[in-house]
Amino acid sequence: MALGVGKFLEALYGDLSLYVRQSAWLNAVPERAKNSKSEGPRLSRLEKQRKAWAKEEAEREESDYRPDMPQVDAEHLLSYLWEVGPVLSSGGYPKAVTHEELRAWQSNTGIELDAWESRFLCRLSREYLLESNRAEKVDCPEPLRERADYVPDLAAVAKSMQQALKELAKL
Repeated sequence: MALGVGKFLEALYGDLSLYVRQSAWLNAVPERAKNSKSEGPRLSRLEKQRKAWAKEEAEREESDYRPDMPQVDAEHLLSYLWEVGPVLSSGGYPKAVTHEELRAWQSNTGIELDAWESRFLCRLSREYLLESNRAEKVDCPEPLRERADYVPDLAAVAKSMQQALKELAKL
């Protein structure tokens, strides 16, 4: 029985980890490409996707855009992570959530986490921080696309390709 629970928790953590890493990748603001002459403000990948999506059809609102995200169980853990962190600031630098901060958060909110939930939240915070740093590179691959069993939204891919071809035609 314990082996089954262990496998379940491992799979659950894998899905949550991918979700958190994808969120960090989307929210990262990549550095400018070395040959870039742009002086405009740098935007996160999510902001760029929202703008491109809204530009496709005039009646779309950027705030209505929902990026591809992996399906997860235990969504309550993601809610807790976003409420607590997902990362904290220490001396002006981001740091992962610790058990100490989780204890204080639990005390303030009246929410009692199980031990495995606390461990997951601390690990997920570290993963968010690591992916945020990695995702600052312009060519950082998207975590969701790295997953072997990922099946893209083919309609979205087709629209993206059409948009890219239209942009190329303007050159």
